[in-house]
Amino acid sequence: MRKPIPKSVRKRVYQKCNGHCAYCGCELKYKDMQVDHVIPLNGWSEQGTDTVDNMLPACRSCNHYKSRSTLEGFRKMVEAMPDTLMRDSVTYKNAVRFGLVIPNKQPITFYFEKVGGVDGN
Repeated sequence: MRKPIPKSVRKRVYQKCNGHCAYCGCELKYKDMQVDHVIPLNGWSEQGTDTVDNMLPACRSCNHYKSRSTLEGFRKMVEAMPDTLMRDSVTYKNAVRFGLVIPNKQPITFYFEKVGGVDGN
């Protein structure tokens, strides 16, 4: 079992994106922030490291959805969402049919990429 992330490290991670989720960009309260490992830690082998350089602030939703994916794996999952919804959701299909939703095939750029990286490394 991993050790808890020290408060001093959590604060540095929180400051990296000035109180925003590194992925979707939503505002985060410090107490609600989850620390994501950009290169995931794997239970069988140490792929990623447990260092500030490998950590980004994330909202609960993004951290849960990204799980143990790499950045590019997560990006592909998000980009596939419109196709998945079209395949699996009758409500989404009807919203598209009636022009309430317009599927977007635009490449995904994460918040931390839009703002030019991260602060506080």
